[in-house]
Amino acid sequence: MLHVYRVMIENFLSQGGISLDRLKSFCLVAEKGGISRACNGDPSRQALISRQIKELEVFFGTELIRRKGKGIELTAAGVELARQVHLQFRGMSDFKAACSALPIDFRIAAGNSILEWLLVPCMPRIAEYVSACTYELLDWRTGDIVRGLLDHTVDFGIVRKSAITKPLKFHPLGRFGYSLFVPKQLTTKKQTVSDLPLAISVGGEFLRDFQAATIKAGFQPNIVYRCTSFTQAAHLARLGVAAAVLPDIAGSTVASFAPPVSVPWLKSFHRDLGVGWHARLVEIRPRAGELLDVLQSLLKEPFMAETRKS
Repeated sequence: MLHVYRVMIENFLSQGGISLDRLKSFCLVAEKGGISRACNGDPSRQALISRQIKELEVFFGTELIRRKGKGIELTAAGVELARQVHLQFRGMSDFKAACSALPIDFRIAAGNSILEWLLVPCMPRIAEYVSACTYELLDWRTGDIVRGLLDHTVDFGIVRKSAITKPLKFHPLGRFGYSLFVPKQLTTKKQTVSDLPLAISVGGEFLRDFQAATIKAGFQPNIVYRCTSFTQAAHLARLGVAAAVLPDIAGSTVASFAPPVSVPWLKSFHRDLGVGWHARLVEIRPRAGELLDVLQSLLKEPFMAETRKS
């Protein structure tokens, strides 16, 4: 079996047209979305990379890029090659770092509010359990996170379950809902929830679900501030100018200046949150399995605490 494997590799590498430099150039083009962008407009570099990609296409016997308007796009084969090469490069980079006693880098992506109220507070303990690593925390939208997991430009994503597609894997952390956090300055005996100036996030699917819940409840919200993130809405609540509709996980931070108020119609929508990753990640990057176990364990704790409260 080992002999067959060795012969297969020798046959593969004996063919001309493939090299680490060619693969690196191709991945750069895939990442930047064009040959010109990958070369910063350098004509000589553009000619070199164009030739390298043509050589890769001859080697693999398939088209990897095609023209689209004034630019280019990857073919299905090109997308898959970029994924394969990027993951293999990450694995070799890990091996080199380990041999040189250097830290291994991991990229974790999540929405702004998840980073702020769930992941960042857990990072000191995560770093304690998974030593000799560095972490890049990315504030990305759900669609970008899923694409990053698929093409191996991000290692782990904290996303809702409904966003995950094959071959991605998903480990549930828990379910969170939303609450109305009212600044103490706006709390009076005469004022009702309908009177309160509201700050809400208009990003993602939240606004759609929020509007559906208010219509079903026959409630007319007094929305004064439309924000691009929940953390902006929380800051307005901190300033005392508006009540904020925020994920329950914000409670440990926000409740000190804006206690939650019970609003029955807010309980009608929620999110099932978890850790997403590519099925091949742990196979190629062994230390990713160690980090995955820690993420699954520590990020569950805030949800378990909320469950005990309720």
